[in-house]
Amino acid sequence: MSAQQQIFATVVNSPTSLTGAPRGPEQRVAALVGDVVAQLETPSVGEPLHQMVAECNAILERCLEAHREVRDREDLAMSAKDELKRLARLLTVVDRADTFVIMRQIRRVLGRFDTCTA
Repeated sequence: MSAQQQIFATVVNSPTSLTGAPRGPEQRVAALVGDVVAQLETPSVGEPLHQMVAECNAILERCLEAHREVRDREDLAMSAKDELKRLARLLTVVDRADTFVIMRQIRRVLGRFDTCTA
């Protein structure tokens, strides 16, 4: 399981303080924000406000970071796909002497995936 999947699994399986039931990341954040609002309305009840805000911020950061990493991987795959198509076409039309240059470029593009999964 990747680090991003572990983060999402942790967030998804964490119970909310309102219901105790597991929820998705967005619902978890919404519930925590609701808890913060409730604490602001009645400051003497429940967890101290700074703990609630810290928990909410931590989950927000984990969700946003995981989303960023997923989006970055998707962007990488899309640009690599387009570049590999172009290089494959070039490989069929260039002079034999130039094929090794194209093959090196293909290796470079494929190498991006090795660095992402390592």
